[in-house]
Amino acid sequence: MAITLLHALESAALDRGWPTLRLETGPAQPDAMRFYEREGYERIPLFGPYAGSDQSVCYERTLTRLSSHRA
Repeated sequence: MAITLLHALESAALDRGWPTLRLETGPAQPDAMRFYEREGYERIPLFGPYAGSDQSVCYERTLTRLSSHRA
């Protein structure tokens, strides 16, 4: 179910013209970190309200129509 939701979010971002998707999770959520990395997200510097937090890990992925609908 998580993958279906992520792909729906990616598709909605593309529909709005957003070429990248950024997200935040935390080091206490290793399953989430593995999931995002498996789906092609790369760690990036902390951004916005997460900057300077030791409880946040941020990710980003450049979206394409094909990559947003992987099975």
